[in-house]
Formats: sequence, C-alpha cells, structure tokens
Amino acid sequence: MTVLGIAHDLWIASAALVRDGKVVAAAREERLNRIKKYRGFPRQAVDYCLQQGGGELEDLDLVVSGWNPLPHLEALHTRFSGSARWRSEYLYALPNHLFQHADSFPSGPVEERLGDLGVPLVHVDHQTAHAANAFYLSPYDEAAVFTADGRGERQTALFARGNADGLTTLNEVLYPHSLGLFYGLVTQYLGFRPDSDEWKVMALAAYADDPDDRFYRVLRDLVDIRPDGTFRLDLTMCGYHQPDVYGGRFYTPDFVDAIGMPPRKPDEPLGSEHHALAEALQRVFEETMTAALTALHDRTGLPRVVLGGGCMMNSLYNGKITRQTPFQEAFISSCPDDSGISVGAALWGYHHYHSSSQTQRPSHFHNYWGPSFDDEVEATLEQYGLAYESLPDAPRRAAELLAEGQLLGWFQGAMEFGQRALGNRSILADPRDASVKDAVNRAVKYREAFRPFAPAVLAERALDFFEMSGGERVPFMEKVVPVRPAMQSQIPAVVHADGTGRVQTVQRSENALFYDLIEHFEALTGVPVVLNTSFNLNGEPIVCTPTDAIRTFYSCGLDALILGDYLIQKPPTAGRS
Repeated sequence: MTVLGIAHDLWIASAALVRDGKVVAAAREERLNRIKKYRGFPRQAVDYCLQQGGGELEDLDLVVSGWNPLPHLEALHTRFSGSARWRSEYLYALPNHLFQHADSFPSGPVEERLGDLGVPLVHVDHQTAHAANAFYLSPYDEAAVFTADGRGERQTALFARGNADGLTTLNEVLYPHSLGLFYGLVTQYLGFRPDSDEWKVMALAAYADDPDDRFYRVLRDLVDIRPDGTFRLDLTMCGYHQPDVYGGRFYTPDFVDAIGMPPRKPDEPLGSEHHALAEALQRVFEETMTAALTALHDRTGLPRVVLGGGCMMNSLYNGKITRQTPFQEAFISSCPDDSGISVGAALWGYHHYHSSSQTQRPSHFHNYWGPSFDDEVEATLEQYGLAYESLPDAPRRAAELLAEGQLLGWFQGAMEFGQRALGNRSILADPRDASVKDAVNRAVKYREAFRPFAPAVLAERALDFFEMSGGERVPFMEKVVPVRPAMQSQIPAVVHADGTGRVQTVQRSENALFYDLIEHFEALTGVPVVLNTSFNLNGEPIVCTPTDAIRTFYSCGLDALILGDYLIQKPPTAGRS
C-alpha cells in the first residue's frame, strides 16, 4: 500500500511517501523552493516523493492531509458561505449550510475522491497526525502518546494510547488554551518572533544567573494545571486569540502590568531581567509538561511514552522526561514539528486503512529521506569552473581539516528531513576550541552569540562525555543532556552556559561517512566529538543541492567545503573574518 502524506497551509509545508509502512521519501518544500518556512502547497516536494516512489498520482492508494476542515463547519460561517468568490468554495459553503439542519454533527476524518483518478483523499485531525508521527516511527508496539503545539483545528494537546489497534484518544486540551502559544506569548514579549524563535528563548534561559521568582509566580498563575493533566490559561493575559483586538500581540495590557517591565524591542540589548523571564517561562513549561505526562502515566500505566507536536522541539525538557516523570522511556521522532505532519498523516493512513497489526515497523534512527545529488557534484563543480581536489577518503580529510581548526561545510548523500542537520547537510568545527562557537556564530551563521551548537558524538563513547543512561540513543539532537564536568574543558565550544549540550549520538549503521569522520577526528585529537550545526545562513533554509552548498560556502566564513568526494577551499585570507 502506497500513501502520500501532505502538510500544507501550516507553518512548514512538506510531503512524504509511505510504502508498506516505511517512509520512502519526504521533503520540506522550503528546501526545494528556497523560501524559508514556506506555507503553501508543497508542489516540488510532492513531485520528488512521486519520483522516488516510481509512480504517478493515480498509482497511489491514498492521499492524506494533516489538517481536517470538518471542525470548521460546526458553525455557519456567513463570511465565506454567504457568497462564494470561487465556485469550488461550494465544497465548503454548501456543507456549511446543510449541516445546520442536522441533528448531530459528524466527527472523524473526511474522505473524498480525486475525481476520475479514484484515489481517496482523506483529511485527518492535526494532532492525530502528530500522534501518528510519534507512535508509528517509534520502536514500541504499545505506548502512551502525548502531543502539544500552538493549535490544530481545535485541539492544542492530545493524550492518547497507541497499540496494534491504532490510536485511542484519552483526553485533550482545546484552543485557545495552548502551551505552545503560551510559550509564544513570552517569546514575543522578549522581542522575538512567536511561532518561530521559541528555541532562542529556550537557549536564553540558561543565562539566568539569578532566577526571578516574581516572573515565575506571574507565569505560574497564568497556567491552571488540572488533576487530569490538562491545563487552562488565564485568557485575560493572552491576546493571540483576539488579533482584531490586540493587533497581533500575543499578550494583553494585563500581562504587561503583571510582568512589571515593558516588552523588549527586537533591537534592544538583552539584560538580566530578560534572562530571568526566559528562565521562568522554561520552568513553568516544564512543570506543565511534567504534570501532563504524569497524569497520562497514571491513566495508562505504561512505561513508555512517545511525544509529538511543536512543543517537542523543546530539547531542554526532552532530556528530562525520564527524570521528571514516571515514564521509563521516551521517544521523540526526528520531525515532531509541523513539517512532520506529512509523515504522520501518511503513516496514519497506512495503519488506519491497512490491516497492519502484523506489520513490523522499521526502526527510526535516521531521516535521510530527501534528495541525493552524489552523481551531480563533479559536473556542478565543472559547470562553475571551480578548482577542486578529488579525495580518496573524504571522512579522513575532513577530520584533518577540523583538527587544523578549519570551519567545514559537509555535503553528503540524501538530505535530512527534520529541523536538524544530522551529518549530511552540516557545518562542522573542532569543539576543543572555545572561540570556535563565536567564530561560527559571527562569520558563518550570522546569528546571536548566546545560541549554542550541538555536539555529535560516536554513540559508544557518549557516556564518557554526557550524563545519559546506558544504551540511550539520541540520534536526532532531540534532547539536551548535561556534559560531564570533567569533560567540559575538552569540548568547550559545544557546552552551553548551563553545562549542557544538545547531543547527537552517531552510529555507523545509520551514517557510515559521518561516523568515520568523527572516528578519524578522535584518532587525531583523542576527542570523539565534533561541533555540528545546519548548513545554512541565518534566515535561509538548509542547503539542498550542490549549487546551494557552493553559494552558501562563498557567502560566509567557511574555510573549506567537501561535497561527496570533492574538496574546494578558499585562499587562507578569504576565510572567516
């Protein structure tokens, strides 16, 4: 059975193809059309998935969209249903009117047919798609399921159970009560963009030398955590659900009064009070998550939990789940955010419509589902008339360049799908030099100096450097964990202000080239860790093609670029500034 999943008109458009329960291809549209956070229809991503699947649209068994229009029909919407501007809007307008005459309102997925093609098109609820992403990519046959983000159609959080029978909803939180939008509210107050820069605030929280309980009390009182793990917000403080009233501000004057300091302007310097507010936000977020997960554990009695939704991009909390909740194991996929909706929708469609109880789900320890250009690299270098060196052993040469202190672009194989670069579209550096962090932020990424970089470590050496449980895998940089105090001086460029690192454990079975690179680096330096960050400039998508990589290389302070088995370098004076 072949299923195409689509995420469109969300924060990040994408498409994914699932065949017999396995992800065959997936791509975010922004990487292909080069428009950061593109929200429209993922036309190029769909084309790529169909090409990888070796078929046409009519060859599909099912198409699933990760947003369900059905809840929007519950109340008559006269603005749109009164006079359709485009005839196809009758698909919305007529049902919207007719359902007002029904005794009860239908629920669940909406199924249509793609005209004469006969391919079913199904719309599934947004949080269900997040839940399917979390559960069906996990290695578990049964698990508790929790999702949370800004909002879906109505739900902002979902409590569920997953097993061979599918996903069963246990509880939910409805808009406008939203943990994701609560985080966005404070993100905006701190002068950053909500629904975009929350992870900057997460990083900023580590700089709070003197946590301010005054801020904590205001934020804690704003969130009412119920005994069943659900939560409600004090809406007198929240403005995101009334944009016509508050002009796009997520907070209200009451919130400003309660905080007792003015909102920070985007160009205003960050001070200790901003650090303290970020820390208070992170603390309340973690307490709310812990209460929700503890209640879910109490209800299910299961030892394992899988998690999805944009709130699971909070890697700082992800690393604490098994320490702060009763769950013994926690799984978060490589794409818990909205880009992963396409993957979740396709997996939901496969397992919902296919007799899949006997299907063996493949282990999900990589997300190299995007395009590969290995056969095009040399031709691209020739096309641009670039001088290059052919490498007999690219990982070994890369390790030598890193050990010499060079900043390296590393372009290999199939592109990663999620938010993180996991060793195929990466910028790499030597973590032993504390000044490297500032150099990468200043000369390559062009971003704020307080933001940290990830350590990529050989999986079997992770326990030597990081405080993790034995055998724990962190393949997607999805968890922040403490760096062992004795090791912090060995890898200072990847140790955050609070002594932690957003770690990636690298296994040879999942990425042999990247593993070999780190292994060669250890042979040269004694350190089995490299600094790894995404191969892009600030404000741009991660590079996709060799041309993208070359343009980015010559637009920043990288010293060298390895594409496949080819090396290009800048003159010594032309590198970082």
